[in-house]
Amino acid sequence: MAATIFVLGIASMVWAVLHRKLKSVWVNGPMIMVVLGGFIGWFIADGSVAFFDSHLALNLAEVTLALLLFVDAVDVRGSIRAQFGPVPLRLLFIALPLSVAMVIALGLSLPLGLSTAAVLAIACISVPADYSPELSIVRDKRIPNQVRRWLSVESGYNDGLVAPLLLGALALASSTHTPGQDVAGALLKAAPAGLLAIVVGGVVGTVIGKVFGVVLRRGWADQQSIRIGIVALPLTTFGLALMVGANGFVAAFVCGIAFRFARGKQWEEERELSFVEDLTSLVNLLLWLAFGIAAITLLSVTYNWWPALILAFFALTLGRFIPVWVSLLGTKVRRRDRLFIATMGPRGAASIVFGLIAFNALPLSQGYPVLAATSMVVLGSLLIHGAGGTFFIKRFYGRPDTASAQPSLGRGDRSD
Repeated sequence: MAATIFVLGIASMVWAVLHRKLKSVWVNGPMIMVVLGGFIGWFIADGSVAFFDSHLALNLAEVTLALLLFVDAVDVRGSIRAQFGPVPLRLLFIALPLSVAMVIALGLSLPLGLSTAAVLAIACISVPADYSPELSIVRDKRIPNQVRRWLSVESGYNDGLVAPLLLGALALASSTHTPGQDVAGALLKAAPAGLLAIVVGGVVGTVIGKVFGVVLRRGWADQQSIRIGIVALPLTTFGLALMVGANGFVAAFVCGIAFRFARGKQWEEERELSFVEDLTSLVNLLLWLAFGIAAITLLSVTYNWWPALILAFFALTLGRFIPVWVSLLGTKVRRRDRLFIATMGPRGAASIVFGLIAFNALPLSQGYPVLAATSMVVLGSLLIHGAGGTFFIKRFYGRPDTASAQPSLGRGDRSD
């Protein structure tokens, strides 16, 4: 354990002091941590399995996801009208459910040997887009502003919408119902806790947002104390939601939305969010380390991985392209922009945490395929959207202009 902590600390410091230099040669934080995690996992494969399948790992994953969901929600820019315009709503409430349904349908129709709960979990893990590993996609100035805004809104909200279904599926892991009943049961089980979570998160986020504004104006608090309070806010909301029987993840997510709008124009983004975003950056790096360990751990297990490979490949390709294309039919979105949005959709931190939670909750015989699917989804996304991101941007929007295409390292860069 001591050696692992030491190596992790050294790797983090190397990334910190060489961040821009490494970035110039296309090396980012996730890449470093995945390689390091693979190195560690190679020597402690048995120990890592025991850790991932433990209550400690489950608790850490849950708290991490609550923090990430909160920051994702707070980090979305623009007015309510801009955030919930026709295109973002179609991406979130047509494309996202359709993607989940297509992965589930494929998983249940093929003889993959997976339980319904495992298929549901893989669908939830493989669908949410997360642009934190590839921020250049939403910062490249060649891409129209409105397209980048749509992608940012989708990335900020989709994991919070999928989380209730994942928890409902895991709660039904021991069910003996038919597949159709399991799917319906997961939805019905997630609904009450999700609705209560919306109330809890909305009330807490609104009240605390207003309170923070009042105490700052009256001089009862300063920027430093408010930054610490913002970090404590999603944890408090998560704990309160669990105490009253609500979905803690949805509550933390809704809290972030409500908190941002409650602060309104008084919001001093750069100062107030700096601490929680730096903390989230570190957490994100640790997640990629865990992913590297998990990926190597799979090599020590003899198993037939082709079911997970099929579902992962489908989710990254047709499972993304078809739903997005269908959801944008009839809109004024240009064909080029529609193709680009349908092609892009990197997976990252949310998929990793979802995978760790599912692995812990399911029996090992089903947990391993879920962990394998998580690894294949994230690795496949790194190849398709990481290496291919620059190609697709160039293909759809032309060559970069040196003066404008280089993205500045701004707020919210949690991954590289």
